[in-house]
Amino acid sequence: MADRVSGVVRWYNQARGIGYIDGDDDREVRVDRTAIEDGTFVVEGLRVTYVPVEDENGWHAEHLTIVKHSPGT
Repeated sequence: MADRVSGVVRWYNQARGIGYIDGDDDREVRVDRTAIEDGTFVVEGLRVTYVPVEDENGWHAEHLTIVKHSPGT
């Protein structure tokens, strides 16, 4: 498995199950609800870790786990 990256959820649409993460590696990655482990859900401002994977549509997150809430959330 590739190295995990940390980041913060910038935007997430619960109804559609998709969103975007601003990674600490300065990469924007999309996230799909199927990538979220432990059956949880994410909201804007959560600090997460994930495995970035590149495909024909760009970068996306896999094996996403929540680390903690960012300050102020």
